[in-house]
Amino acid sequence: MTAKCDIYEINTPLSKLSYDNTFGYYVAAEDIESQIKDIIASNDYDHIFAIVRLRR
Repeated sequence: MTAKCDIYEINTPLSKLSYDNTFGYYVAAEDIESQIKDIIASNDYDHIFAIVRLRR
């Protein structure tokens, strides 16, 4: 099996984070949809991972 990985940097600050009583704050698909919509539409991805640094 061979895996391929594309990395895209989002420079636009996130305006909201989702919250769950069990896990706290997290980045949901809805939170970054507007920033990645065009990238997803032009590619055929099985999975998408978002890595963010949260500041206080």
